Amino acid sequence: MHKANNLGALAGVDHGFCTIDDPLRPDEVFICKQVHSATTIEWHPELTPNTVEADGVFSRDVQPIAVITADCLPLLMASESGDLVAAIHGGWKGLQGGIIANAMQRFAAEGVALDQLRIAIGPSIKPCCYEVSGEFVAQLQASQGHLWRDGNAPWAFEQPGPLLAPEIQPPEPRQVLSAWFDLGRYALILLEAAGIKPEQVEVSEVCTYCTSPAFASYRRRTHDSTERKTLLYSWISRTAQI
Repeated sequence: MHKANNLGALAGVDHGFCTIDDPLRPDEVFICKQVHSATTIEWHPELTPNTVEADGVFSRDVQPIAVITADCLPLLMASESGDLVAAIHGGWKGLQGGIIANAMQRFAAEGVALDQLRIAIGPSIKPCCYEVSGEFVAQLQASQGHLWRDGNAPWAFEQPGPLLAPEIQPPEPRQVLSAWFDLGRYALILLEAAGIKPEQVEVSEVCTYCTSPAFASYRRRTHDSTERKTLLYSWISRTAQI
């Protein structure tokens, strides 16, 4: 079970990033039917898990809420007071579609000032292992290049090394004129554009592809057909009811 220091320091909030079979994972977690959208909802007891199409869920309750991932970003968020928490599924489609801006707007609408937020980005695929096409880069540059006009784009044309010592060899390039995409940096750029300061965010260095065979990686599974399908659960809950 991985924990983020910034969320762990908040009274009234519990959370974790864990494998599907982790014995410390809460027995009953609510997840949406994730569809790589920019939609967020608020949990209430009448909702049935895995039926409501959305990629972000908010709660003021002790009911654990979660997102499931297998390379995408899991973002767990909480107000400093611990009164409101959220779990966001951040694939590139949802990020490009505006799920971070939508989440920030929902916090603001609930009376939470953005400078009162603490955000943890859990294990995800890192640029050492996330190869994308030149067409992908061109399309993202055309639609959102203004966000990094004065800084570094969230990709590199030379494969970077892993942030942590790998247990699994990062993949060799498989495309011509490809790039290596930094999904976490992309999210940080979008968070900053939405009004979040870097010091409010903690980002795990764990790469779901190469850091450990226990972590779920959709891309690694496409490269190795013998690998079993699994998932990463990222959950958060309030520990005290208002």
